Amino acid sequence: MKRIILAVVLLIAAATQAQNSLFDNISENDVYNLYLKVSKAGNGTYKAEEKGTSVKFKKEYLPTGEGYKFSTILQEGPKKGETEMTIDLSDKKLTCTGYPYESVISGEDWGYHYYYVSIGDYVFSLDGVSTKYATFKGISAVYIKAGAAPDESSAKKEEKKNKKKNSFFSKMKELKNQALGSAGVFGPEYKEFKNKNLDKIITDYLVAMKAKQEGRTAAQKQSDTNIANLAKNKMAKEKAASDASWAEAQRYNDSVKATPEWQEQDRRIKLNRANYEGAQKANKVTLRNTSGRTIYVCPQGLDSHEIEISAGGTAKWDCDTDGYLQINGKATNTKVYSKNSGCGDTLTVR
Repeated sequence: MKRIILAVVLLIAAATQAQNSLFDNISENDVYNLYLKVSKAGNGTYKAEEKGTSVKFKKEYLPTGEGYKFSTILQEGPKKGETEMTIDLSDKKLTCTGYPYESVISGEDWGYHYYYVSIGDYVFSLDGVSTKYATFKGISAVYIKAGAAPDESSAKKEEKKNKKKNSFFSKMKELKNQALGSAGVFGPEYKEFKNKNLDKIITDYLVAMKAKQEGRTAAQKQSDTNIANLAKNKMAKEKAASDASWAEAQRYNDSVKATPEWQEQDRRIKLNRANYEGAQKANKVTLRNTSGRTIYVCPQGLDSHEIEISAGGTAKWDCDTDGYLQINGKATNTKVYSKNSGCGDTLTVR
């Protein structure tokens, strides 16, 4: 009877742990090992091809208590102590499902959608999560709480002993372990990971958390608004800063335009433009077509260099050049403009 009670207690404890909210479940005290290129291995299990860096998580909360940001801090290598990755829900591209039972952080980067879920000793990066249907398509990466490292001296003694017994088979076993990505190559936590039915664990978690989220009170749902306001307030501050910067730039430009040097330069620019436009006007005549059909005008004896004037439209013509009607791509003897007779004016062509 005691065994049955103990089993029930353990089962309830495991289920409770599996249904922790995302931020509550992530530990800031433990080291996590990152495993990459995760793919299905069959029967709900998964395998990884690469081991990444060791990290610790750092979490941040709103004054109202909601977790909104977590980062990974490198625990090894030349960049130890630096932040490797940050998920910040004040970013408008990120959303979190179901405070205070938040279960999935989803985001988008250049068209790629990713999802973070934390269950037990794992922080998963998932693919294709549907919070509506409590389903997912796969695992792309996983952070696993680091297992206890084996005693180095004992490991060396065992290795020496095995080599003496059968060095050839020892080497073959080592190669096999490397190919399978065993705990000997990755870490003891990986051995446990690859033997678990993660399809069931993750699906059960999504189902359980969805039920909790659907049963929230109005007061609990206020947490979703608090997180949404975080992003809105950030965008409002960024807009205010941008507007202030633009206003400052405008004030600077206005102060420059008020100087005598700028005003003299502006006067010269306007004068040059007026002179250019006046010269252009003096060198051109505007021909207006009132014939009701499109007509073509070209120089005498030239079938090319014509202009097209649509019915009711106008076109510019060189003031110092005679203009002749062109029909079927050939110049005619019908003059429609005499050179230097209307420089700067608008003349009617029929």
